[in-house]
Amino acid sequence: MIISLRLRNFYSMKDDAVLDFTAEASSRKNADRLSENLIEFSDDSFVNIIGLFGSNAAGKSNMIKAIDFCRRLILDSHLNNEGSVFDFEPFKFDSDKPSEFYIDFITEGVEYEYSFTLHKGRVKQESLYYYPKKRKAKIFTRDNGDTYTYRKGTIQRPAEIETNTGPKTLFLSRASSMNRPLARTVYRFFLNEMVVGIGGFDLSKLSREDFTANKDVLLKAFEVSDSDISDICLSEDATGRPRLLTFHRENPSIAFDFEKEESEGTKRLFFILLMLLKKSTAGAAVFLDEFDLKLHLRLAEFILDVVRASKGAQMVFTSHNPLLIDMTKLRKEQIVFVNKQSNGNSEFIPLSDYELGKKTDIMKAYLQGRFDAVPYIGNIYAILSEMMNAR
Repeated sequence: MIISLRLRNFYSMKDDAVLDFTAEASSRKNADRLSENLIEFSDDSFVNIIGLFGSNAAGKSNMIKAIDFCRRLILDSHLNNEGSVFDFEPFKFDSDKPSEFYIDFITEGVEYEYSFTLHKGRVKQESLYYYPKKRKAKIFTRDNGDTYTYRKGTIQRPAEIETNTGPKTLFLSRASSMNRPLARTVYRFFLNEMVVGIGGFDLSKLSREDFTANKDVLLKAFEVSDSDISDICLSEDATGRPRLLTFHRENPSIAFDFEKEESEGTKRLFFILLMLLKKSTAGAAVFLDEFDLKLHLRLAEFILDVVRASKGAQMVFTSHNPLLIDMTKLRKEQIVFVNKQSNGNSEFIPLSDYELGKKTDIMKAYLQGRFDAVPYIGNIYAILSEMMNAR
């Protein structure tokens, strides 16, 4: 489970861009409001969903893209060699500054804080702390690229790892590849409990076990979508590759090839749900850009309800659909507006930072540009008519 995440100087994010899952303290009167949106750990509460809303090019997708880069660097940088290049761009108007990644998370019942700083194609700083007995303790720190300190007994034979950690390699990634237990625990969090995107629609990776376990939820989603799909079955083609067949209410004896004959929206819904249902059992955090693309509002809400019902999974999504800005289903800290400032920096501001009246219509205020996440230009038709008639 993620507690908070912070990025700086990645793509359009010049300053600190923060996703904070910490739930705001509620009054006793409202303590049970939207309790299905909360995850409890120790004496604290955290939200399970954060939605990023804003205009095109505001920087929503850049947040997901930067998180994807940082995760892949953690998982794969032990494979980097001298010619390797970090495949991200720092903030264009201030590219000489270092880029920073920080995450506070819980795995296997223990809280960890991990961070690294990149500058000019090299790892400059890196640190890992944890709370083994609810008190912060150092595991290791790395400064100036190659100066390390450790807490005794946390990393076995650290000098051996240092020798094999180059300027383009994260110490955590190398230590995990060399089978150091604490590093492996943290590495597995990024591997199994943090998912970015749904990947391609590849049926060859679909197991019968996953399909059978989640078939009832998939059929319920098709029912909600008002699809006439009445059944779905998993078989194999002549080569042994998994093949999905759908059956429709009108002629339930006729099989349809799922990949070739169902709509792109239906296929997208299927793969998002299957990934979420599989990962939710591990309490994973899933990051999806434009998750509702090609999906009706009811299906987007169905996906969010799957996360709520999982009792442990988390999801960060981007969307252009203002109908998802719904205070009956999301708490204020779960709605984050993304605004591109005049200097090009993407600013991430949760709704909870704004002072609102009790009767404020949040969606209407958003569309009117009150949260800066949507530019308010005025009567577009009148402006265009004047411009076009003047030609």
